[in-house]
Amino acid sequence: MQAGHAPAPWLALGGTVAWSWLLWGMAVLGGQPWLAFPTVLLSLAGFLGPVIVPSLLIARGRWHEPLGAFWRRCLDPRTLPLRWYAVTGGLLAVLVGLPALLSADVALGWTGAPAAFLLVGALAGAVEEPGWRGYGLVALQERLPVLAAALVVGVFWALWHLPLFLLEGTYQSGLGVGTPAFWGFHLAIVATSPIYAWLLDASGGVVFSVVLFHALGNLANEAVVLGSDVPTDVATEAAIAVVLVAFAWHRMRRPLPARLPGGEALDDGWR
Repeated sequence: MQAGHAPAPWLALGGTVAWSWLLWGMAVLGGQPWLAFPTVLLSLAGFLGPVIVPSLLIARGRWHEPLGAFWRRCLDPRTLPLRWYAVTGGLLAVLVGLPALLSADVALGWTGAPAAFLLVGALAGAVEEPGWRGYGLVALQERLPVLAAALVVGVFWALWHLPLFLLEGTYQSGLGVGTPAFWGFHLAIVATSPIYAWLLDASGGVVFSVVLFHALGNLANEAVVLGSDVPTDVATEAAIAVVLVAFAWHRMRRPLPARLPGGEALDDGWR
């Protein structure tokens, strides 16, 4: 890595939260639903924080590779080996299906979720994961143990969502502020962050693995999950995270070396 070109994970994470909070805060003050014009423009601009802030840093040279190469690695489905599509789908099936088996209040079925929710849910992986995991987590893993880096990203990720609870019409506003669902939402984000870190590293550093996992997870939770059992849901996610961290403890407890473009430094022992 060239001098002066070191990644800036703290600036990326903090800048992303600040960007989105500013724009979403303006949208909240407008008093309109998030899809009403012109509030929708502020809503979407805030949503793009995890795209814009890391892209600006990469364009300034604060990364290992050019901006175009970074985004190709994040969004090109061909970078993910076929078997990892199966692993990603299986992991998601456990996360969504296990609470339905453990609780009478959670079941699987079509919820009739609005098209806007489904579209945003599907796009969230492509919008959020390049910034949270592709840039922030990868950069932090060069300085912190992987588990610590994952939890740090999870806290910033949870904080990033806070204004959405005050923005009328969003999925988060339907959960309410200070409710069990509110706290469960944030606990679930932090609990699943190590799962994202495991998937990213186990797949050989392929960012598209977490893009896919995030997008499909949102679609499943918004379209096919009925009811809500917050303790069971959070406990399931935390238990799976503990299992994966224990399985990969030799890697999760130490920083990873600087990653080459394409993730070559992460390939040892996984793929």
